[in-house]
Formats: sequence, structure tokens, C-alpha cells
Amino acid sequence: MKKLIVLTILSFLALSLKAQTSYTIKGNVPLIIKADIAVISYPPDDKGGPYKSDTTAIKDGKFEFKGSIGRPQLAELNLITPRSEGSKGNRNQSSEDGNNMKNVALFYLDGNINITFDNAGMASYTGGGREEIAWLDYEKMCVERSKALGSEFTEESLAELVICFVKKYPDHYVSVDLMDIYTQSSIQPNIVEPMYNALSNRMQNSEKVLGWVEKLKKAKLAVSGNQTAPEFTVNDAEGKPTSLSTYRGSYVLVDFWASWCIPCRAENPNVLAAYEKYKDKNFQVISISLDSNKGSWQKAVIEDKLPWKQLCDFKADQSEVVKLYEIYSVPANVLIDPNGKIIGKNLRGKALHDRLAELFK
Repeated sequence: MKKLIVLTILSFLALSLKAQTSYTIKGNVPLIIKADIAVISYPPDDKGGPYKSDTTAIKDGKFEFKGSIGRPQLAELNLITPRSEGSKGNRNQSSEDGNNMKNVALFYLDGNINITFDNAGMASYTGGGREEIAWLDYEKMCVERSKALGSEFTEESLAELVICFVKKYPDHYVSVDLMDIYTQSSIQPNIVEPMYNALSNRMQNSEKVLGWVEKLKKAKLAVSGNQTAPEFTVNDAEGKPTSLSTYRGSYVLVDFWASWCIPCRAENPNVLAAYEKYKDKNFQVISISLDSNKGSWQKAVIEDKLPWKQLCDFKADQSEVVKLYEIYSVPANVLIDPNGKIIGKNLRGKALHDRLAELFK
């Protein structure tokens, strides 16, 4: 019996050790870069807690980190240079010349990695395990896509790139980590579901994915056409109350925005284009502003030439309708069918036009 207990304990220890990912990071820094400290920061696990930081001295242009972690995680390394005499504290040289990747390295804590900085402070990498190799491929794909599309590299382009990457690397933590872009706030099922379906069974059951998969299910239900849009009544600029129920019988886009929100202002022309195209096909728009200043709100409405009904209660993110629709950030929107059912959420850019074209074909 004692022998059996000992063997069981050893088996658990072996599994525990196997679950750890060891790493060794070796760096080379040219002497022209006067950095004396290297700092790496990374999430210690997938629980969403504070990042862990490790620091080491740079001696004769070299530094090294060694350790282990539960699973490979994306780490950021910064070279720290001392301030000139008379100044307080340290600084990161990259912050002074506008190049936020100077004296900075991004890599996965995964195996043995060599990082070499050139005289301009730009990092290159050799070695690493399967996650680091996948990460470097993602960076390459980003550069290639950006060069090909130029100024047309949009949020939609990035989503397409991530979906493509996940399909190429379905059993990698890099894929799960990239999906953070689309799972940390309101989930758009049309973007996240194809990524989730492409993941391997191992990744679908990883701690991070299990943390948001229920949100995906809820988001799918929310746009399935089976949920009635919550009723609301909000005043317009003249103080006249307007209710959602008055739009029953039409397709209506409830658009959440604010005058101070740069992405919202950038999206307004897209919503205007959709409105102009489909306004004669039983499509209407209601804008609900998260502004607290009436003057700023009305000025933005005039500047952006928004012809549809504009509503605001000047309570910003404490607005009851914002809470009712669980709006965590703007821009955001909800598409409602003539029966008052929600059939779309957070449709921006091309996604809005594609959905409307599908409805009015």
C-alpha cells in the first residue's frame, strides 16, 4: 500500500512538472545603447490578474533570464537606460524618440530564445519553442498584410487576419491570446465563433477560452432573433421624449456614441452612408449619446451631419439605457427587426453594410 501511495505521489509530481514551461532568454545589446537594466513583464497565468515583472542587470552588453511558467505567455522586454546626472528615476529610451518599439522586444516565454538588439534598438530573435515560432509568423503576416493593404488595413482586415491565423495554428496559445482582442468586451459572434470553431479541442478547453465561452453563447442568443429589444424612452435635444416602441414595424439601428469618442466620429460617415442607402427600405436609425455636455453633443451632430433622431439624457455611462443594453464601450450598436427582436450587435464598417444588404436583398 505504501509503495502504491508513493507511486501515486510521484505520478502527480511528474504531471505537475510536465505542465510547466521552462524558458531561457539571452540578450545582446550593442554598447552604443547605454542601457543597464532589462525588465520583462508577462501574465503569470490566465486568471486575468496583475502582470509579473522580472529584472536583471545588463553587463558587457549581455543579459539573461531563466524561469518556468504554467504555459507559454507573451512577454514584453524593455531596456532601461539611466537618466543623466541630476535627473530622477530611470527611463525607457524608446519613449523619447517616438518609436515605441525601440529598445523593446515582444516574444513568448517558450524554450531558449536569443534576442539581439541592433544599434537602432530594434530587436531580432532566434530560437524559441512552437509558440514563439507561431508568434513570429503572426508578426510576419501582419507586416505582409499591412504592406498589401496600406491605408485600407482596417479593423475588418485585422479580424480576417486573426481568423486566418487561428485556422493555421488551431492548437497554439498564440491563437487564444490573439482572440483576446475580440473577447474582452462585447463579443461579436460573427467574428469570434469562426475562430472558436477553428480551435483544437485542447484550446477550446483551455482556461482562458473556458473563461469567455459562456459570453459567446450569450452573444449568439442575443442576435438570434429570439430576444426582444428592451424598451426605453429618452429625450431628444428639444426635451421631447422618444420611445423605441414608436419604431416598431421598421428595421432600426440603435447607435451608441459620444462627441468625444474619436472612433465614434470616424464611424458616423459609415452609418450615414448606410442610412442614405436604405432609408427608403424601412430602415431607420436612433442615436443615443453618452455625452454629459449638451453643447458638445449638438455641435458634433451638426458637424457630422446626422439627420436621424438624436437622444441623450446627459448621464454618460450611467444612463439607464446604456445599462439596459449592457454597453461597455462606444461606438456600439444594436440592430432590431420590425418585430422588435435583436438581430445584430456592434455592426461596424463593412459588417453593417453586409448585414443590411442581406436583409434588403
